[in-house]
Amino acid sequence: MSDEIKDFLSKAIFIFIDIVIVALSISLAYISRVYFTSISYSGMPLDKYLHFYPIYIIIIALFAYEGIYTYRYDFWHETRKVLKALLFASLLTFAYLAMTKSIEHYSRLLIGFSFIFMALFIPIGKLIIKNLLYNIGIWQKKAKVYGDDPFLSKEIYENHYLGYIKPKNSTFSTIFINSKNSNQKNLKKIIENETKVRKNVIFTPILDDYDLTHSNIYELSNTRTNLIVYENRLKSWHRRVIQSLLNYIFAIILIPILLPLIIIIAIAIKLESPGSAFFIHHRVGKGGKTIPVLKFRSMYKDSKDRLNKLLKENQEAKDEWNRCFKLKNDPRITKVGRFLRKTSLDELPQILNVLAGHMNFVGPRPVIQDEIDKYYKDNAEYYFMVKPGITGLWQVSGRSDTDYDFRIKTDKWYVINWSIWLDIVILIKTIKVVFKRDGAY
Repeated sequence: MSDEIKDFLSKAIFIFIDIVIVALSISLAYISRVYFTSISYSGMPLDKYLHFYPIYIIIIALFAYEGIYTYRYDFWHETRKVLKALLFASLLTFAYLAMTKSIEHYSRLLIGFSFIFMALFIPIGKLIIKNLLYNIGIWQKKAKVYGDDPFLSKEIYENHYLGYIKPKNSTFSTIFINSKNSNQKNLKKIIENETKVRKNVIFTPILDDYDLTHSNIYELSNTRTNLIVYENRLKSWHRRVIQSLLNYIFAIILIPILLPLIIIIAIAIKLESPGSAFFIHHRVGKGGKTIPVLKFRSMYKDSKDRLNKLLKENQEAKDEWNRCFKLKNDPRITKVGRFLRKTSLDELPQILNVLAGHMNFVGPRPVIQDEIDKYYKDNAEYYFMVKPGITGLWQVSGRSDTDYDFRIKTDKWYVINWSIWLDIVILIKTIKVVFKRDGAY
């Protein structure tokens, strides 16, 4: 089966599945109305809601407009586009009902809940169906990667959501060109040659520090020049206000829920070794100010002496400490502390730091001044621009298994490209990383 036929078949299946999920969401919203008996619903039967065709047309049309059926987006990028399309679809649906004077016959609350269910189930449905279609060979497209970046190649070929596979011969319709380490003259020649013979040519920008997916690109026709408008979202006061509100609301919700777990952990720490259950370490915060960071104590009281002794006696451990500022086999850590670090539960008390305004849930990891002076150096200005976070992009990109240089580059990329959506994605990815216990020590 050719790539063109598989593409057409995949798109038809995606549209069909989206329609099914929209109908399912409407049905769930209708069934859930029994939990809102105090709210007045119209007496319209379920089949009338299911046969309200404009809602299907609006959603599918907006998905098509966002390129959801045309381009092979990454899961998180596509999910953002799906949520954006659903938001506009809900507004257009209510506007249609108002203009046609049908709004009194349909429950606005039921339709609103339908869109909430869609926002949850459509991304999950796409994730499941794309993996399924990939495994049976329908959602597979031959593509070649030009360049020597193994990380990029791995992501392209192993991400089933994208659906690309290595070609077994010279027959392929898509090529990825990695612009990194290529000069402008060679890059231009490669792109020119490939566009003559390939249907799709995808290339990365030379400036890879910037996430251009939020940018606007427009043309100066007389000069045949494209202009990229890049927005520094850290300078957007309303986005920063929303971020602060979300941090405070999230902290207020989580504290009473996690309090029993915090008490249990504190008791376990006290039972294993003498000393306080909590530990305050002074780290560098936003603007270079010193902030008190609260954690569960995971080390023995004489941890400093234990570390100095190890570094004097073990050159390999000393090299690891100088490289990463951490040790995999750290003699300072208690048994309970090792479990807490492995599961990242040692950082639970930092929710109080968020409530106090010292930290955010997402941001660069709080570091000490020695790390700023030794590793960050000129890049410290990016670290100072935001509050440190309980979790961050670095932790979900390899966590402690990565070297310090990667950590600094990742922190810098996060600050330059910060957005509320990026914070949401990092929080969700953190849950997966914590349960996998991948790279934490």
